[in-house]
Amino acid sequence: MDIKILIQNFINHAPEFYLDLKLNDLDNKHTVIVKDAYDFLKDEANYNKNNFRDWSAQSDQGAPMQISHFNISKHGFLHTFLKFLYVKVFYRTTERHLLTSFMDDISIIKSIGGENILKENPVHSSPGSSSAYFIEGTSVNFRWLRYLYSTQQIINHNLLQKTSVWVDVGSYYGGLQSIAHKYFPKTTTVMVDFHHQLCRSYIFLSKIYPQAEHILPDQVSNYKSLKSMPKGSFVYLPVSDYYKIANQKVDLVTNLFSLGEMRREFYSVYMDSILFKESKNVYLINRVMSSPFFEKTYDSDISIIDYIPNKEKIDYFDIFPMAHYNLVKRELYGRIGMRNTSSSYFEMIVSNQKK
Repeated sequence: MDIKILIQNFINHAPEFYLDLKLNDLDNKHTVIVKDAYDFLKDEANYNKNNFRDWSAQSDQGAPMQISHFNISKHGFLHTFLKFLYVKVFYRTTERHLLTSFMDDISIIKSIGGENILKENPVHSSPGSSSAYFIEGTSVNFRWLRYLYSTQQIINHNLLQKTSVWVDVGSYYGGLQSIAHKYFPKTTTVMVDFHHQLCRSYIFLSKIYPQAEHILPDQVSNYKSLKSMPKGSFVYLPVSDYYKIANQKVDLVTNLFSLGEMRREFYSVYMDSILFKESKNVYLINRVMSSPFFEKTYDSDISIIDYIPNKEKIDYFDIFPMAHYNLVKRELYGRIGMRNTSSSYFEMIVSNQKK
């Protein structure tokens, strides 16, 4: 279906689509993202550019430069060739670090049993993909590698069963959900995000799974609970409607990266809810320190201390390994150099099952 039609259909079923900027306690990062998203939607010329997942405010995080049929078809031979030369000449060191980190991520996924998931889910075949690196019979980019890793962890730790209910807070364009649905087709997948992000997910997932049931914001109230929704359905729930499900318990709740970007007021809405506290499993990937004193990355004071529940419930805890060793050129205290992120990320799985 045409992107413009999908966008309009979503907006028609989302009465509060243009009200996200009025949310209280919205952090600076997401205020900018939401505003940019609304500006993007005002120009209908953007609808057909197929950049709903790789745009000015957010991206697929790219991939090492490569001359491939995919890149040529997307960007043209001359542009691809000149960019390749430019990167190799002027960003040779940066590109070397990127490629090393990229190969590390692929090896890490293989090490947890994800060789098949790499081969079965080439990123270039997914809707709207604009960056892909071809290697070992598949294709990936940096964001896609994170989705593949997390899906394999969900499989390895048995976090979803055949007919589970899964709530993910902060789904972006639905990449993780698209991969997981392939292995858990009867799971009810609930995505909680800003309206414009849910719209991206709706475009993406509708193109991959057109036969699935897609439950839009104004249709959620038609069901008594999440567990009563059709098996295998995709549910699009705006953050402003989170209260509708906050007191329910499901099989899996996930938040990958965004809790640590929120102000404490928003963070508490989620972490203090029954959904997070009493659902069967909770899977989190977030920064150890949201804003270290030497580089206050986000408008937040949340740290790893805030996430630790009863230690007896923690089934898995480690450093999130994807892009862990990546170095990028950026400025700090007026000096430009190759640096890692100001804070690493932890990965934690909490179980509320009786042991």
